[in-house]
Amino acid sequence: MHLFVYGTLLTVADHPMGRKLHEAADFVGSGWIRACLYHIEDPEEPGNRYPGAVPSGYDDDRVYGELYALHDAEALLPAFDRYEACDPSRPEPHEFQRREIPVTLEDARVIPAVSYLYAWDLSRAARIPSGRITEAMPSAR
Repeated sequence: MHLFVYGTLLTVADHPMGRKLHEAADFVGSGWIRACLYHIEDPEEPGNRYPGAVPSGYDDDRVYGELYALHDAEALLPAFDRYEACDPSRPEPHEFQRREIPVTLEDARVIPAVSYLYAWDLSRAARIPSGRITEAMPSAR
């Protein structure tokens, strides 16, 4: 199974959960998904913002990130579900949902993967037109 990441789990973000991913998966390549990227204002912590991708039907809408082949998806995904607050212990509807989505790599291969996509209201969110969180968040550079 493959996992596509586009925010705090990117290599450049140097987040502890990202390091966990890098130790338990093989980097496949950089690529994109057909989606729009947003800065989400945390409703519980004003001033805290994080990225969220929302699927799009438009060809020009792209969110860029990294694709990983998971060594043991059954063991790893529950930890990422907890991190993304979409594990069974959380009340629904979940803010993020793990969904399958096609990833287009730089060499034009298309590989099915799962990714955590944003599912809540976007009225307090700001669109990131470039689709690259590294251009919008100094902490992810």
